[in-house]
Order: sequence, then C-alpha cells, then structure tokens
Amino acid sequence: MDIEGKIASFVATSEQMLELAKVGEWEQIIQLESERRPQLEAFFISLSPEVRNQKSDQLRCAIEKLIALDQQIVAQGVEYKTEAVKAYQQSQSARHAAAAYQQNTKL
Repeated sequence: MDIEGKIASFVATSEQMLELAKVGEWEQIIQLESERRPQLEAFFISLSPEVRNQKSDQLRCAIEKLIALDQQIVAQGVEYKTEAVKAYQQSQSARHAAAAYQQNTKL
C-alpha cells in the first residue's frame, strides 16, 4: 500500500474509534488502538529520510488529523468517565437513603 493509502487507513481507523467512543464501545476502541499503535510506529520508522522530506507536508497534515481525532476520543472518554462517576455516586446515595429508611422503619 502506498503512503496515501496507509495514511487514509490510519485516519479511517481513528474515525471509527471516535464513532465507537460516542456510543461507549470502549472495549472495541482498546482493541483498535492496540492494533493501530504498532502499525503507526512501523509506518513512520519505515519511511526513509528522502520520503520524509518529500512528503513532509502530507505527513504533518496526517499527524495533525490523527492527533485531533485522538483528542476527541479522549474528550469522549472524560465525558463517559464523568457520567459513570455521577451514576455511581447517585446509586451510592440511593443505597444509603434506602438503608436509612429501613433503619428508621424498624424504630
């Protein structure tokens, strides 16, 4: 696959990860990231200095796009975590209230 095709593949995977983040499919995101990371590393390591110089603008744009997508995925993760903590706290509060109610009904 050519450089453009590889870059398009990495961007497509990142976009898929973002869509999965929006619906809370974190297990699938982890799986995709564990596949994507070594492929990205191998891709950039394999580029010769000449190719890096020739394609520097294209590579820079690709890196910026991947970073932007990753930042959106992280933001979704933070939002998901915040909601999960809030739900946990509400369940704990409800549990404490139920226990207090049961305690008071025994008096």
